Amino acid sequence: MKNQASLEIEVEKTAEGRRALIRFRPDLKQHGGQGADVKLVLFCKVDHSNPINKKVELLSESFKVSKPLHTLRYKCPRRLFTYEGNWIRLYARVSIIIGDDHLAKKFEAPLELGNIHLSEDIDETINPPDELSHGLHSLMLPAGSKPELLALWGGGLVFLFLAEHFLRNYMFTMSSEAVTFGLLVLLGPACGLLYLAWKKTRAYWKAPDLGLHFNIPEGLSRRSRSKAKINRQSRFLVSDWISGLATMDLDGVRLRVVAGNIERGPCHELEASMTSETPKLVKKDISVVTRAMVLYDKTIEHLPAGTEFAEYFRDPLDFEPVFTDLYPPDLVATRGFGGRLTLSSTHGLGYYLEFQLLHPDLADLKYEVESRYFDPNAFFSEPVPAPPAAPQQERGSSGQKKTGADSPPPLPPGG
Repeated sequence: MKNQASLEIEVEKTAEGRRALIRFRPDLKQHGGQGADVKLVLFCKVDHSNPINKKVELLSESFKVSKPLHTLRYKCPRRLFTYEGNWIRLYARVSIIIGDDHLAKKFEAPLELGNIHLSEDIDETINPPDELSHGLHSLMLPAGSKPELLALWGGGLVFLFLAEHFLRNYMFTMSSEAVTFGLLVLLGPACGLLYLAWKKTRAYWKAPDLGLHFNIPEGLSRRSRSKAKINRQSRFLVSDWISGLATMDLDGVRLRVVAGNIERGPCHELEASMTSETPKLVKKDISVVTRAMVLYDKTIEHLPAGTEFAEYFRDPLDFEPVFTDLYPPDLVATRGFGGRLTLSSTHGLGYYLEFQLLHPDLADLKYEVESRYFDPNAFFSEPVPAPPAAPQQERGSSGQKKTGADSPPPLPPGG
């Protein structure tokens, strides 16, 4: 006998927020008087051949089938929304079980985002092209590092020359054991010094010592229960995050601040084993940055050696687009929706913030800010209305606004 039962789900907006309206029409001839279980589950499906998916149960109720239409209403928490990205998919599903019969249906709960600040080229935003000149790197080595590198390269080459001289003059006049020992004594230091020289030179090519240091502004905290975190009302200058004196003249140096979402989805992958010929299936936590935006971008044509970096970047850093245009983090957390909100769930969406110092010839410098400095609840809070416009300031005879010492200072970090 064909089952005539049906299930419909609709997400409606109310004054109190979104609500899932579940309509279940049973086949009374088959299901009347039986007990039914309804469940609402949020799934995180990973796009991989060996995925590690996760689900969080949001609703579980039982009822007795007694009428032709059963209507259930579930008030969706603000943290519930669905998403489809490059690596993961988040979707909700309602299922009703009556004896051996099982009805299930997916539904979407899209989140309204601004999206006006998102970059079209995500890869260029997160990983800008880094064209560097190794020759220029070598010429622009800081004065303090030159003697050390010259000593390492010179010492390694001297020992290499001595080894070649020893081999040419004593190879046929000494025993093979003595020649081997002599070569080991000379080639050991040569290889060690040259390796250190190459390692230090390569490290400088990757991260040149320009004198710039990235800082976390004083007062911000990573502690989960602390209120000293970045939120919608936070006010910062870019210079709050950097310090240091330029070690050399820098032309065309560019400072950017970029943000984006991170899709998180673990999977299993085969990995070669050192103790067995059979590969082992191991867990891999894979993250993909998506939905990127540029929060700040400024180029300095000429930054003289010895000047403070902060003096050139005393500009406001507005984090509001982060909370309006990016997806909130922690959709499918370890403890589910009943647990404390965190930014470090293994499934779902995370958050990404990075400072980038870009140079046309030198290696670019990057600094990633831990997401724990952000208040995750701020992604779900309403924006604060803009204050009324200040009265127009008095203008001088030149037509320029009078600013100066009477201007109010910016709010402290985290304020």
